[in-house]
Amino acid sequence: MKLSNGGIVAFMLTVILALSGCGANNQQAASSSSAQNEAKTEQTTTEAAATTEAEFANWTDDSPTVKLVKEYVADVTDEKSANFIPAEDRIVTIDWDGTLFGELDPIYFDWAMYVHRVLWDSTYTPTAEQVEVAHEIEKVEETRKFPESLEAQHAKCLAEVFKGMSVEDFSAYAKEFGETDAPKFKGLKRKDSYYKPMVELVNYLHANDFDCYVVSGTDRNVLRVLIPEYFPWMTPDHIKGSVSTVEASGQKGEDGLEYTWTKDDKLTLGGKLVIKDVKANKPSIIATEIGKQPVVSLGNSSGDSSMANYAVNNNKYKSLALMLCCDDTDRDWGEVDKAEKMQKSCTENGWNAVSQKNEWKTFFGDGVTIDKDWKYSSAASNQAGPNARETAYEGTGQAEQTEQPELAEAA
Repeated sequence: MKLSNGGIVAFMLTVILALSGCGANNQQAASSSSAQNEAKTEQTTTEAAATTEAEFANWTDDSPTVKLVKEYVADVTDEKSANFIPAEDRIVTIDWDGTLFGELDPIYFDWAMYVHRVLWDSTYTPTAEQVEVAHEIEKVEETRKFPESLEAQHAKCLAEVFKGMSVEDFSAYAKEFGETDAPKFKGLKRKDSYYKPMVELVNYLHANDFDCYVVSGTDRNVLRVLIPEYFPWMTPDHIKGSVSTVEASGQKGEDGLEYTWTKDDKLTLGGKLVIKDVKANKPSIIATEIGKQPVVSLGNSSGDSSMANYAVNNNKYKSLALMLCCDDTDRDWGEVDKAEKMQKSCTENGWNAVSQKNEWKTFFGDGVTIDKDWKYSSAASNQAGPNARETAYEGTGQAEQTEQPELAEAA
């Protein structure tokens, strides 16, 4: 088609006008897109601020621990910082009893479960030694004074009283025991005795790419039952507790180098303690099973001192150790003298003391209070549940035919 000069001019004007319109449309679209991006950025910033505020919702607004932790995390996760720690080396080791989980309800979870097994579980017949240890634990529950040798005795006997039980049945047993009410408190199940502020702290570290491990004196298989509900992201290999032997159901004590697993075998508890994960054993387990020095240690007692010192001394990275001080006697069964001793240890060792009384808005959440009228009794402390004995053990292992006190109803 051949255009006249006038036609060519008209055509060119049409093209120019069209292009001009496209430019205007593009400019308008770009402006709209920019506005949307700004709105989205503002929304993201607002959400991030709200998230940050919620991260420590159960800590006081002026908590020195929260300030310290946030500053530490900001520093060591900043690639431009001289204190930057690569994500793969951000190892956190965390005690459980007394640090994440209440230990005064009225005693450590697996200690209370042991007493229940020995004194109140009608499906098990204990030895005289096991009964004696159970009574020693009951004295601790009542007096809160620990004989020096009891920790090792309990660990040994705990392994023995569940010997031959399958790992699955043991997990079910621990889960059932966790459903009972926590003595010394109102409105609390044993399994829910997690300190809400500490759950927030650990989740905060996890969200900032810290690799979190529980390193506790509590039995490892018990921990693997109780931890996932509160930390679903924590895999079983990140749970390091005390270890007892596990063997094939058909092994019957035969050496594992001689026995061959069969198609009918199941994992059962072997009945022998391998290692109690407390004190100097904690760094040993961390070194052998994690293989890296922690940069953050969370604990609450002398049993965690070795782990804290391992974290803060001779470390190539900037490190941090936090120790909880049981200084609240209104919302928990705190011990002021013990808290003061821990504060002194923190000053001497370069750890950081955490005041539960002054820094926590709550321990276990709304509706949970300590039972000021609580009085020690074996039956109430161990809530026997469906397998309660009809006889109570008095003394040295002889089952006397005495009527069992009325028990609180198990969940």
